[in-house]
Amino acid sequence: MTAAEALQTATTTLATAGVEAPRVDAEWLLAHVLDCPRAELALRHSNILTDAQQTEWDALIVQRAERIPLQHLLGTAVFCGLEMEVNAHVLVPRPETELLAEQAWGSVSGLPSPTVLDFGTGSGCLAIVVAAHCPGARVMALDVSPEALVVARANAERHGVAAHIEFHEGDGREGLPSEDAFDLVLANPPYIPTGDLPALQTEVREHDPALALDGGVDGLEFYRALAKLVLPRLKPTGRLMLEVGDGQAEAVAALLAEAGWGECDLLPDLNKVLRIVIASPANP
Repeated sequence: MTAAEALQTATTTLATAGVEAPRVDAEWLLAHVLDCPRAELALRHSNILTDAQQTEWDALIVQRAERIPLQHLLGTAVFCGLEMEVNAHVLVPRPETELLAEQAWGSVSGLPSPTVLDFGTGSGCLAIVVAAHCPGARVMALDVSPEALVVARANAERHGVAAHIEFHEGDGREGLPSEDAFDLVLANPPYIPTGDLPALQTEVREHDPALALDGGVDGLEFYRALAKLVLPRLKPTGRLMLEVGDGQAEAVAALLAEAGWGECDLLPDLNKVLRIVIASPANP
């Protein structure tokens, strides 16, 4: 089978299985099998797959048709230009979260030695990007899942920032690590209402960890905890930066105000959905 034939048949198979972007996913998987950049596939359409490549290709297409996430099959996901290891123990980084990362490193890049907490670090993507852009920062990465922390540590090693990140295991709702005051706390917490979980896309519902999805009855459980825990631990000039679900920004801003926070900025993502909430301590 040629590479072109493989792409054509796989695209049909994946489309029939309900995969959202069948051609794109087929191209990523074929580039993985051929060990070449996706951009080079057009030059390899006449290549005939070896027996080993055909076996690997067939297995990957079967798994993707079963709605196993593309990133799990590739073993990595790109976040802010950095390749992160991902598996079933961590949430696959989303493009929307790159906005949170950009705001985070931009807010502390001018400080000489900022202290940053990534609440619910998962794959470590946010902590790693901040550490990479702000070498002088002391970054703490907190997660309740020991399996997720294994992935996060491996990603930190991959990108040469492990020495700049302290990893902490624990449920952040019960307390934050360290006794230091933070310049920045950032979080992409679970925000899906429990009752909405069964309706999620198959790739998310069946393959992302439930710990990273379930935000309680109304999806706001973790924001309530953060509103109370972070305020007394933040420097007067510090910031709390949160990613929120569709339609949650105003509700999160309201509960922050109720907890005694000051000004809140609400930022839209590329789809013009209010996605990021940035909160400041109340003025004295």
